[in-house]
Amino acid sequence: MAIAFRNTDGAVCIGDGGCPRIITVKARTNISGGYWVLGSSAQGVVGSNASTYEAGDIEGYTVATQIGSEVIGLALTDIASGTYGPVGMRGIFLLPAASGTRIGSIYSGWPVCAGSAGTVVPLGSNTLMLTCIAGAVGPLDWKVGKALTTAGVDGEFVAVSLNI
Repeated sequence: MAIAFRNTDGAVCIGDGGCPRIITVKARTNISGGYWVLGSSAQGVVGSNASTYEAGDIEGYTVATQIGSEVIGLALTDIASGTYGPVGMRGIFLLPAASGTRIGSIYSGWPVCAGSAGTVVPLGSNTLMLTCIAGAVGPLDWKVGKALTTAGVDGEFVAVSLNI
């Protein structure tokens, strides 16, 4: 089975748990639907008053390999560079499990982290540890949610309850 790096149907949400969390970001680069989005902004773009916030204050981008990155959500659609688009932070999504001999299976109830593109990997997997050893900076809590179903190492999909 070929490895899926994202769901080719986009970000498929099968439930929102009664409390969806979707934000709007301005894309710094083209973002594919179903890919993890990293965030950026200029310093000091918001003040203490809600009227100081604009949708363009949160900029999003994606990179091909971001295992161990601090993602802000999952692109719900393709977002062209310089335009605005929706990013899901909470809900139940169908995501591909990353594949490889260093990663291992994802089991129902396990916490998962953002893998490359739009994949998920189990928290504590060797891939995350190797990323940290290779010089990734930041905390070790890159958890994006919890697996609700089980997936093997060959590119199967898993239902994930996102909570970013």
